[in-house]
Amino acid sequence: MFKNHFLTTIYLLLFLFPMKSRAQASYQQQIDAIRREIPKLEGRNLLEAYYKIYNICYYAGDVKQERNSITELLAEAKRQGDVKMQGTARVALLYYYYNADMKDSLLLEFPKQQEFLLKQKDWKYYYDIWVLIVNHHIFTGRSNTALREVKRMYEDAQKRENNYGIGLASYGMGNAYMDIGLHDEAIAAYERCIKALDKSEEGSSTLLDVYPYYCSVLSEVKNYKRMLEITDQWRAYLDSNKKNLGLEGEKGSTSSYYTYYYNSRASALMGLGKLNEAEKLLTKAYEATKDLRDNSQLTVFYNMGQLYMKKGDYEKALNFNNQIIGRYTIQEDPSGVLMLKKQRAEILFQSQKFEEASCLYKQVYMLADSLNINSVKNQLNEFNALFKVDELEKEQEEEHVRYVYIVLGVIIAALLLIGILGLYFVNRLRQKNRELAVALDHAQESDRMKTAFIQHVSHEIRTPLNIITGFAQVMGSPNYQLTNEERVHIVNSVESNTREITNFVNELLEFSENESQNRYEERDTIQVNGFCRDIIDRAQQVNNGRLELLYESMVDDSQTITSNAEALGRILRQLVSNSMKFTEKGSVKLKAQLSDDLSILNISVTDTGIGIPPDQRERIFEKFYKVDSFKRGLGLGLTMARRIARILGGDLQLDDTYTEGTRFILSLPNQNKNP
Repeated sequence: MFKNHFLTTIYLLLFLFPMKSRAQASYQQQIDAIRREIPKLEGRNLLEAYYKIYNICYYAGDVKQERNSITELLAEAKRQGDVKMQGTARVALLYYYYNADMKDSLLLEFPKQQEFLLKQKDWKYYYDIWVLIVNHHIFTGRSNTALREVKRMYEDAQKRENNYGIGLASYGMGNAYMDIGLHDEAIAAYERCIKALDKSEEGSSTLLDVYPYYCSVLSEVKNYKRMLEITDQWRAYLDSNKKNLGLEGEKGSTSSYYTYYYNSRASALMGLGKLNEAEKLLTKAYEATKDLRDNSQLTVFYNMGQLYMKKGDYEKALNFNNQIIGRYTIQEDPSGVLMLKKQRAEILFQSQKFEEASCLYKQVYMLADSLNINSVKNQLNEFNALFKVDELEKEQEEEHVRYVYIVLGVIIAALLLIGILGLYFVNRLRQKNRELAVALDHAQESDRMKTAFIQHVSHEIRTPLNIITGFAQVMGSPNYQLTNEERVHIVNSVESNTREITNFVNELLEFSENESQNRYEERDTIQVNGFCRDIIDRAQQVNNGRLELLYESMVDDSQTITSNAEALGRILRQLVSNSMKFTEKGSVKLKAQLSDDLSILNISVTDTGIGIPPDQRERIFEKFYKVDSFKRGLGLGLTMARRIARILGGDLQLDDTYTEGTRFILSLPNQNKNP
């Protein structure tokens, strides 16, 4: 969440100039003194004077003078024909646009400056500004665009056999994968980065960027042992490069370089339960940042709060949280606010201040829902931009682009529905929050269901959507020559995955409709045998001979019931579909029979599948509950089926006596008793 500021600072420190202290109070006097000397200087000394002015302006945060100093440096470098200093000035210009959030100027100037560096074969700066563009895409919420760009960068570096470029490209990949939550891919990319940079003379200092991010993703997957190994390498580099980094003397160990190291290592130690060791490191970091007001201080104070919460000293934990929580607003840093509020809620909960914790948890849930929806909307906008580019490059992609637009519209509708459902659960929580213990229990259960719901929605949408995006990029790329068979296969895959997303959204809409439905008009006279055989015939079309699908009738062909055909069909199709999903081999059987007194029609669905464990049989009708979390679906089917059955005057039950698989029994009133 703090990577924008941190990455920019580290890049400028490592790629443009050596570490120097900020002299905020006297920076103008320093500049004036240098300018008085400039008329006396010439050649290399003059260039270094202009470069020093730029350096001072940057660290003083004087944006106007910084821009002017870059212009002066570039002009003098051109006049002297010094291409190396020209490259430095051009790169500084791009970093200026990056830090000032002038994205249009950044993207416009990038190709020009990269072409200049390419002609000069200045590979270090060439790849430096390329990965800058990649990180710009990541920090503006376009991680898929960043992946597209960094793969081009990686291929370019491989072609030139340039280890520095390979390392930086791998670093950019790691950042992009981490941003979209693909932690395993991010870890693999950071490992490639470290190996490549170790082989490069220019790349060792770049490891100072890689270490914090690599440790961050290792912390996400709780691989604390590997975190310690990486921080060992990190510390060894810092200690052996103090002179180059300007860290000599007593103040070296209190610099921001060491502060980030202390934080990462302390996080690993806390994860391993070594709280006393972690406290020693965090104390050093605290002493170095207690008088600052920047992101390094935020991470230190947050970790101090985590440490004392783990140690059970909740007063100290709240004190550190109090010192930092008011400095960040939702507008400036929503993720940071969410992290701090969540930490505060956890501290209050563990210190048994349940009422305050409950109120704060509600805010956390609402903010998290909002961030999730905004994140997906940003991805949709990015996909839209990517497809626009592809449409301009190749006219034959128009049909596929329109297809994706339709999918995006459906997804936006699904997101709105998710928001409504989220509000629904929050309202339920508010209504039942009468007693403190009950409120806390319900809050935790609501959190579990919402988390599961969002995870399922994300998985169900992202998987087919990534397939559609990947094939669209293949179709739109002039580098791929496709045969007719390959093109037909791609089109069929896009259509298949679009249908899958549509079916998924339909399931959400059906669930919403079912939740609001209080009665079904029982206007249809249903011939039982014909209706059940039709259910089996439809299932055969999907089955393709994989399982044996049977219908066994214990009623006459003349047997009918009066009910709602659409609602009854929805129940039976759901039950048969579930049985087919959880049955690898064997059979699925639909059976109809009357009760002894002919007042009830029982329709059972029996399979030879994996069955349901006894301890979970009471929960399978709960909303969002899934016995197997890896199976596709939201866990809403049985909930809807039982509710419809009860609205129709019947019921849906699991047959506990059947042990060869699973059997559900649908019971409906038989108004049309035959003598």
